Amino acid sequence: MVCGVIGCACWVAVTGGLHLDGVADCGDGLPVEVPRERRLEIMKDSRLGTFGGTALFFNLAFKGAALAALAACGSRELLLTACALAGLLARSQIFIAMRFPGARPGGMGEAFKQGTRPVHALIAAAVTLAACALAGWHGLYALLAALAGSTALLLYARRRLGGVTGDVFGCTVECTEWIVLLTFCTL
Repeated sequence: MVCGVIGCACWVAVTGGLHLDGVADCGDGLPVEVPRERRLEIMKDSRLGTFGGTALFFNLAFKGAALAALAACGSRELLLTACALAGLLARSQIFIAMRFPGARPGGMGEAFKQGTRPVHALIAAAVTLAACALAGWHGLYALLAALAGSTALLLYARRRLGGVTGDVFGCTVECTEWIVLLTFCTL
């Protein structure tokens, strides 16, 4: 378990914790039963609420537990493949997220969408598919799990917000990472 905690801490340090804010904001805003505009206000608020803190805890717990389980299996190759595919698949899901309408004009999600071109999505898809193919069946299962998990989250966000935001992008990245890691634990 210590390996999982250290691995998770290193993961946060390498990424700068960039996407954790999205997990917290989505945790605070998406599940509450208030009008759409109020959900967006809650997500924009920089304070951490109970649901956001709980979402952060479970996000890091799933990731840490998956890393611990993979480290315990004794295969360095499997652990490295899982980590590489988790990072790659998580970021490639953003190109799927960009196909959804924006929930708020002028946010970070919209700025990111405007800075990308179709060729970027094609390159990301090609690299992602090649990496998954190199990983064999593990890669195929990880790809399917990533697609299923991120699509479910994005559809939920669209239903609750009318679209996606930069926070939803960040939450998609984080959730896809632990989904892929947990998928590798089951293989």
